[in-house]
Amino acid sequence: MISRRIGRFALGVTGVACLALGVTLAGCMAEDETPQARVVAPPPPPPAPLTPKVTLIADLMAELQIDERVELPEAKAPDNDPDREAVLGIFDAFARGDAETLGSMISPDDNLELEELVSSGTWRETVADITRIEIQTGIAYDQKCALGIFHVGGEFQPQLWYYHYSSAADGFVFEAAPTPPDIMDKLSGADWIAAWHQILVDELARADDPDEVIEVAQRNYDDEQARGGRSGGGSPGRTPQAPPGGPKRRQPKTPRPPPGPG
Repeated sequence: MISRRIGRFALGVTGVACLALGVTLAGCMAEDETPQARVVAPPPPPPAPLTPKVTLIADLMAELQIDERVELPEAKAPDNDPDREAVLGIFDAFARGDAETLGSMISPDDNLELEELVSSGTWRETVADITRIEIQTGIAYDQKCALGIFHVGGEFQPQLWYYHYSSAADGFVFEAAPTPPDIMDKLSGADWIAAWHQILVDELARADDPDEVIEVAQRNYDDEQARGGRSGGGSPGRTPQAPPGGPKRRQPKTPRPPPGPG
């Protein structure tokens, strides 16, 4: 009897102890689980854009076996390898007198002129005297440009080219820009490509000016009539017509930009 009571008491104590322990633990958990302010780390910065690798001109010349007479300074070279290779390639064709390669890189109109030079023998004679080709590249009228200064027989022969990539030709196509007379004597400043186009604009504006301004002497017919005189043999009472003015000055045309990519 006693043992049963003891057992029941023990069981009761155990149950209370467990209950008390549960309450205690719950209290501890409640204290420990107080909401804390979450610290959110800032997102990492976006990766820097990939800069296309540009091969040095000296390395490209060695790789492509460009003629040593071709000179393209790093500071005046295009900012990507395809353009650099194309510019070096066309002037290398000039230096070597390679009309076939050159013909595959220039526009149809320029190709016709090249064929005439080749057939007349002028091409071979000219390129044989090339001692140096200085090159600089740039942008004008949103078009890529390559200017070559040819040293030929002690003289300078400049030529500016526009170039672009053509999917139809599966490569770059070069088109010769208009060349004003005595252009070499007029180029100045650090940017000769910009200077070339300014000279073109000035030449076009000058071409629209009249060669001579003609002034026609004016006569006051009203005064002559007031004095009773006659004008030019006209009959009395007839009001003479005013003489026609001089030729009108043509308005200058807006300078045309260089031809766009085909």
